[in-house]
Amino acid sequence: MGDIKNVQIGAQKLTYNGEDLGHTNGGCTFGYEPEFADIVVDMYGTTAADKALIGEIVRVTVPMAEVTVDKFKNAIPSGTFVEDSASGKKKLQIGSQAGKKMSDVAAELIMHPSWLPESDKQFDITLHKAIAASEVELEYSKDEQAVYEVEFVAIIDESKEDGNLLATIGDPETTSGDTSTST
Repeated sequence: MGDIKNVQIGAQKLTYNGEDLGHTNGGCTFGYEPEFADIVVDMYGTTAADKALIGEIVRVTVPMAEVTVDKFKNAIPSGTFVEDSASGKKKLQIGSQAGKKMSDVAAELIMHPSWLPESDKQFDITLHKAIAASEVELEYSKDEQAVYEVEFVAIIDESKEDGNLLATIGDPETTSGDTSTST
């Protein structure tokens, strides 16, 4: 039987590289997309006898509501953020050469339910190495709030073990002798 205590509603607090991403507008979305190759044998024709995992995509989509240069630096990872400490002026310079590795700027992204204390990480979603990998479009309108959507995508973190190369759902500090992969 179901348990109503497991039904959730509410906003997420997001941190990227240890920095609060600020207010969102429209709800954040976590997505997991596996990709499989069929394993076929003559005996069963074109019917898959098994499937082999050949790739995975983990993404978090964030509708950012705070329009500041500080927040844009997270949305445009290939840019160069410049801050004059004397004047406090800031800018984000955009335009990089092809081939720039985004792993150099990838950082941890954490989604934490806003209704839980910081110490309660049971529903956290952590992308170990995330980069903003989407088009950034900011519309200024006379009658609507400016919101720009940023899609963060996890890339492989080779410092993690197999089965945890991209992300963790739940408290990342949880340890157990049981590391089974069945659900």
